[in-house]
Amino acid sequence: MERVQFTEITKAGIMDGIKNVRSIDTDLVKAQTARRVIDRLVGYKVSPVLWATLQSNMKFVNTTLSAGRVQSSAVKLVVDKDRIRAKYLKTNYYDLKAIFIHNNITFEATLIRLNNDKIASSNDFDPISGKLKNKNSLLLSESQADELLRELEKGTWKVSSINEKPRTSNPKPPFTTSTLQQEASRKLRSSARQTMSTAQKLYENGFITYMRTDSTNLSDEAVRGSRKIIESLYGNDYLPEKERSYSTKVKNAQEAHEAIRPAGSKFHTKEDVQKLLGDQAASLFDLIWKRTIASQMKSAKLMQTSVTVINQKAEFRANGQVILFPGYMRAYVEGRDNPEKDLENKERTLPALQEGNKLTCETLSSEEHNTKPPARYTEASLVKSLEENGIGRPSTFASIIGTIVKRGYVNRNSGKLTPTFLGVAVTQLLEEHFTNLVDKTFTANMENSLDEISRGETSSEPFIKNFYYGGGEFIGLEKMLNEKVDIPKACTITLPEKISNTTEGRIGKFGPYLRRDDDTRSIPENVYLGDLTLEKVEEIFKHVTQEDEPLGSDPETGDSVWIKKGPYGFYVQLGETTKRKGIPKNYPLSEVDLNYALKLLSLPRVIGNHPETGDQITADYGRYGPYLRCGKQNASIQDPDTPLNVTLEKSVELLANRNKKSSDLRTVGDHPETGKTISVKSGRYGPYISDGKVNVSLKGNLSPEEITLEQAVDLINQKRLAPVKKKKTRKKSKKKK
Repeated sequence: MERVQFTEITKAGIMDGIKNVRSIDTDLVKAQTARRVIDRLVGYKVSPVLWATLQSNMKFVNTTLSAGRVQSSAVKLVVDKDRIRAKYLKTNYYDLKAIFIHNNITFEATLIRLNNDKIASSNDFDPISGKLKNKNSLLLSESQADELLRELEKGTWKVSSINEKPRTSNPKPPFTTSTLQQEASRKLRSSARQTMSTAQKLYENGFITYMRTDSTNLSDEAVRGSRKIIESLYGNDYLPEKERSYSTKVKNAQEAHEAIRPAGSKFHTKEDVQKLLGDQAASLFDLIWKRTIASQMKSAKLMQTSVTVINQKAEFRANGQVILFPGYMRAYVEGRDNPEKDLENKERTLPALQEGNKLTCETLSSEEHNTKPPARYTEASLVKSLEENGIGRPSTFASIIGTIVKRGYVNRNSGKLTPTFLGVAVTQLLEEHFTNLVDKTFTANMENSLDEISRGETSSEPFIKNFYYGGGEFIGLEKMLNEKVDIPKACTITLPEKISNTTEGRIGKFGPYLRRDDDTRSIPENVYLGDLTLEKVEEIFKHVTQEDEPLGSDPETGDSVWIKKGPYGFYVQLGETTKRKGIPKNYPLSEVDLNYALKLLSLPRVIGNHPETGDQITADYGRYGPYLRCGKQNASIQDPDTPLNVTLEKSVELLANRNKKSSDLRTVGDHPETGKTISVKSGRYGPYISDGKVNVSLKGNLSPEEITLEQAVDLINQKRLAPVKKKKTRKKSKKKK
């Protein structure tokens, strides 16, 4: 058997593939088969353990639990980061900042030494524990900083030394799948899934080369094309004598394809892409184009200047930087998007100074600092960590993140990936009983073994048998499956060491909670494992919840009205009876007062009689949200109306339109080209946008509430320009006479 392989959908690329047909590599096939078998063994064998243990005991879980060789390791990375955050030791400290003026140029300097003792800065604290690494560093308190301010105001300021140091900044290599996802996240605010979806469209339309790769190599064709553009746009001064080549530092890199770059020998432009695929695709293509061009340009030359200013026994440091030659920065600066503006940001100009110059201090102030725990993962940083640890392949990064979010193991909060307590419980169960499956070193070593199979160095069958039955480096999945699962241990929340011995954290039937003696408190929805510091735990116990005292009394019965929490959320209850009503999930709990609670308890509300049928119309909250009832007919109530305020006129309208397949959720705006109004609608198969003629489903991370006019126009244009699929028609068979 033979295979035609090409990395770009261009005429030249496909013709080259046809000319260079190669035989099927059976070793690669065996490695892929082994990978698939192991993934299925893990998924099919371990997932039922989660169903029988955690899922059956957690009523708050509304998703099907699963385990996976790669996804479980990814969840553990996110959980481990929150464990570090919970243990992190926060420190408060001060430093001094002076602003000087010399020759009409102002510059800033920071206190670095006092009496030859180094002043502690953020770099002096351990990023994992938060403890001070250098015990000789001086931590300034607020009182010490204020006293020092008063002393220095009396002294004189003088330049004691000036140091200049040239520096070279080299361009980054062209994009791999991982670095493209990371940079698109930083610059375009695009999720990994969105990035790969857009890149797929660029590849299919012949704009870029294959986008699933871990190689940083460029073909000779790509290098020649890049050098022509550099010479044309920037001149020979920016063109190095020899082409640049890069080597990857990624574990288990296969480098089967070249780096992601514009396809062909003559690169398309951003405008070409914009006309065919819209703004989103054009922005991603522009990123790939700039990175490719910059990777073949000369290095940037910079001059760094350090100025030390003294006052009595205090030393202040001012740092400056000047770009002598921008080099590749003219085309691209990593993490930013406007090269010309970025060149300005890179420069910090200091005035012309000489040793012994006396300076005028404009302002002198103390600044408070608080050390912060390691930041939670973003999609970009998690992709980077997965790649560094050899977990997964470039083609799987986006789907890994999508899966762990979909399963409810990880939440996306303001761009951060935060482990849920369900994710914590699943991780702890796997750590205890399926240790290898969540060990990043083991996962990376397994990828090494699979690569050995792909190179023909080892056989796949013994490898799979050892994995399942045990042998070599493997304990054996079968043996781990026969162990008795310790559910209480998996559902234990580890709290800070200094907390009271009588305090425990658990993940229970209805969610996570804290217990101290007989006092049990639910952990608030917006509090996660990494937030459970000593201070936060005490704050939860000190907070007086509405469950502890009534909202007031019902004026008719005299019974107390309470807020309670049940398995499906908070509700209001009248007295000790069973009369209760759920509080709508989108209604702030802090705004639930006696008046609102009594209105909920009075539901269902009679609105009036239908003008045509005479049937009574009532409004209420039900299992699937707010609704109307009129005789045998029901209709949903849409925002901003609620059962408490919907009018008779609106109710009649909703009942009349109850059988329509869709309803408007919100208006996004008018299409700049056609002038038609674009709306977000709720349809039978989920939310979608429409301009009256073209309908596009909202998929991925696009939500009905957050989609912008620019994104909507881009989707509408793409759908309008897409080729129409012809419907297949069956030929009618002739009837026999």
